[in-house]
Amino acid sequence: MMTSDLPEGLDPARPATGQRIERVSGEINAEVAAKVATFHSLYLPYPPHTELHGRIDYVLKLGQLTRGQPQKGLRVLAPSGSGKTATAKAVIRRIESLTPRTETFIPALYVPLERDTTPKKLMIEILQAFGDPFALRGTEITLKDRAYACFERFGTQVLFIDEVQHLRPGVKRTTSDATDALKRMLDSGVVPIVFLGTEEAEDLFTRNVQLSSRLHPPADLRRLQRDDERDRGLLMGFVKKLDAKLVEEGLTSRSSPLSHPWVRACLHEVSDGVIGRISRLLAVAFEISLRRDAEMIEAHDLAEATDRWAVAQGFATTNPFRTNRPNI
Repeated sequence: MMTSDLPEGLDPARPATGQRIERVSGEINAEVAAKVATFHSLYLPYPPHTELHGRIDYVLKLGQLTRGQPQKGLRVLAPSGSGKTATAKAVIRRIESLTPRTETFIPALYVPLERDTTPKKLMIEILQAFGDPFALRGTEITLKDRAYACFERFGTQVLFIDEVQHLRPGVKRTTSDATDALKRMLDSGVVPIVFLGTEEAEDLFTRNVQLSSRLHPPADLRRLQRDDERDRGLLMGFVKKLDAKLVEEGLTSRSSPLSHPWVRACLHEVSDGVIGRISRLLAVAFEISLRRDAEMIEAHDLAEATDRWAVAQGFATTNPFRTNRPNI
């Protein structure tokens, strides 16, 4: 089939609706920004994220029932863009909606780590998250004691440690390892811990068997595999829900061809199976479609978004929307 004979919305070279020229005036910028902001606020139930909500909820409930006893941790590793941090923050919002945060009560503490986090730096970052104005003062031992006291004083029920790949491992037998500090925190019954990080952090856990033995089964978010029927269904479900939501919210006036097998295959290739990258690519494509005054997101918009975002940012090396053609 010739490119010009492709069904509506599937021709990367010829948009079916709107125009080719994108509008960039200040007035259009305001309109586009408002609609893209709404796009980012859309809630789309995604089974792996929903399952993660449940796993974290169990960690929280078990921790409440065993307070003061040795606690358990949960490992959540995933490629960047998989939604692990967004899911954790959604869980925190839910916790705080049920048990509101106050000046004297912090039900859930979120601590994003900086690079090369040592045991001392870990305690500093925890104290800073609690709002301690003197977090930089003290020895490692005194900082640890103050951090432990904060968990008790604020009644914290769960600790989220993000970017755990930034924990610095001990380089010698005599060098303290930040993972040991977290193991001791669990053993001391201070608080259950949810560990969030990229796949690079897996070695931290496999190397420290004592820490891993104190964890629940991993709740890692894996890449979607093209040859896995369930994964194909997850991707199909995600893009179909997004398309329906865009029409329902009046952000597009017509259904987009996002669930077409060729589009889904291209999205999988560009994203390497990472659902968050698909979402971000679609957001860029949506902006392009708005600037063209198009009625829907078309293959043209997806091709442009892949060039401008995925290839330019190094997430993809080729653009399948331009190098491949639909098998129709």
